[in-house]
Amino acid sequence: MQTQAVDTFVQDLRVYIKKEDEKPLLGPSFYKSVIDGTLSREQLKKWALNLFYVTGQHIRAFGGIFMNTGLSPMDQRIRRHIVENLIDEETVMGRGDDAHWMLSMRLAKALGATDDEVLHPVVSKEAVAYVDWVIELGRKEYGLVTLAAMSIGGETRSDSSMKGFVKALKEKYHLSREALEFFYAHMGEAEAHGEPVFEMVHEYATTSERQQKIRESIKIWCEKFAAAQEGGYRTALGLDQGTQVHLA
Repeated sequence: MQTQAVDTFVQDLRVYIKKEDEKPLLGPSFYKSVIDGTLSREQLKKWALNLFYVTGQHIRAFGGIFMNTGLSPMDQRIRRHIVENLIDEETVMGRGDDAHWMLSMRLAKALGATDDEVLHPVVSKEAVAYVDWVIELGRKEYGLVTLAAMSIGGETRSDSSMKGFVKALKEKYHLSREALEFFYAHMGEAEAHGEPVFEMVHEYATTSERQQKIRESIKIWCEKFAAAQEGGYRTALGLDQGTQVHLA
């Protein structure tokens, strides 16, 4: 395949993500409610438990990416990129002052979540469907396909909506910088976690089959993640019943 065709494919991905970036990553309904200050702290707590569930389960999907690589130079780059991600997700040595899943739990607890609610959260059915899908994708597809879905789908988004969102959480819900560290830790991720994956995709996506798998995985990721956010919002408001999951 000619280089220009690969260039066009990657540029098309960038255009698609830029269009997706016009919508707040955590969902337009939730974003507007936070900005307007119309959620109760109890509703915000329920939403935060949904966030905690999704964030923690991402680590399992990373495991599938490791499993579905070999020993080629590309495979080594994929695994090193995941190691860099896992330093953030699982340790105190990365972005933020604790593991990212711990930071999401910190937010839920700052809003009043109990230990039992953290271990057995009620989350949206759409969040469970998203987690099941992304873990299965990691199990069955080549590591870069899953990595592209998660990193290009979620980590190349801008911070344009985040500052006002965090400001509203501080001013209208009186949450401290410590409680909101999850959001601060994720600011500026596009350059650190997203751009290197675009580079790997450019090198790898040299056939129509590879391009189709990556294109489809990113599109489905965006759709399912957005549904998980909207579902979490509706569950928090009591509009949907949700489902209890057991994490211990």
